[in-house]
Amino acid sequence: MQLRAVLMAAELQHGRSGYHRFVFRVDGGRAGMFNVTVQISEDAYRKLVGQLARARIFPLEKVAMLKHWARWEIAQRLQDDGSVPSTITVAVHDVDDSGIYATALGRTLSLTR
Repeated sequence: MQLRAVLMAAELQHGRSGYHRFVFRVDGGRAGMFNVTVQISEDAYRKLVGQLARARIFPLEKVAMLKHWARWEIAQRLQDDGSVPSTITVAVHDVDDSGIYATALGRTLSLTR
């Protein structure tokens, strides 16, 4: 399924903690258009980048990486559940210690380069 998500707003945290917020307008096909807010913690971002580096997968520039990650989260929810909640929050505990989550996301990075 092709996901069409347009970034409507972004709020980036410039510090050591907090959540980066992205608001997307998503075309849900038969479900119509809807808004989704994706929040990604700075701690989760740092953990993911560390795991990608250990796997020798080099992430995009920070803002591009966060946007890609947010779109990927929306696509994962749509694929797994068939629907998307209005808010998706990614915290540090969502990025598993074994690196499986990071590797799954990392594989999609090669498609965007």
